[in-house]
Amino acid sequence: MPTWVMWLVVALVVAAVVVRHHRRSQADTLLDEHARRRTGGGPTPVSVWREANRRFRAGEREGLLLLADIGRTLPRRRQDVVDTWLAALRGGVSRGLDTPWRTAVQRELVAHLRPGEDYWPGMDVHAAGAILVDFDLSGCRVGGIDFTGAVFVGDARFAAMTVTGEAVFDGARFLRHAVVTDALFARSASFASAVFTGNLAFAGVHVAGEARLRASKVSGRADLRRAEFGGSADFAGVFFGGRALFGEVVFHQDAVFSGCWFRGRTDVNSALIGEAAEFGGVRYGHRVLH
Repeated sequence: MPTWVMWLVVALVVAAVVVRHHRRSQADTLLDEHARRRTGGGPTPVSVWREANRRFRAGEREGLLLLADIGRTLPRRRQDVVDTWLAALRGGVSRGLDTPWRTAVQRELVAHLRPGEDYWPGMDVHAAGAILVDFDLSGCRVGGIDFTGAVFVGDARFAAMTVTGEAVFDGARFLRHAVVTDALFARSASFASAVFTGNLAFAGVHVAGEARLRASKVSGRADLRRAEFGGSADFAGVFFGGRALFGEVVFHQDAVFSGCWFRGRTDVNSALIGEAAEFGGVRYGHRVLH
């Protein structure tokens, strides 16, 4: 190969590298500018956001804390921070999220969802498919929640939780007990096809809109005493393996129990149904207390 051809090839390679580097720098600059516009020119540039995400994805606690600081400083980024934490909880151990790290992420998340000094109001919880360990949203106040297909390892606690948006637990699996006592769902709440391996504590729950537990399975005791359903309540096809307690439950509209199987003792003492009630094809394993 002639010398001049070799030098020409070298020059072209160098030029290509320079152009690529320049374009990458331009892209980073555009991303930085876009982030500044989104945050209203706040003090945290997107480079800090990228660094926090990189360290967080690497399983570093400092990344978790950096994201929390961004949320404190820039309220407009809070939902992004919450979504980032929840996205990590959809990963398994193979992605570096062992139980201690997972619970650390959950603690930081809950600290901003429970009213107090560091509360972030109006956060939506997008946790479809997440794996959650001893998850506790008791006393939290959130917007909409989506736990479709989520797996709750250990007890799952939602006692006295307030949900101002839609609440979806369709297909979720609770591997131990689920405590939803005295929770308030300002709109609808759906637990369709959910599996409760342990007990379901639903006492005192208030659902303003439609409630759906269709085709769910409760292996332990189901305690719905004093619950109140403002819209229609769909319990069709539910399997109750243990005691089913419906004492003083108020159904303001239709209550559908078609195809249910009450394998344990059933107590419907003082339950009130405002409109139609459907019990076609219901099976009972023990006597019913009225």
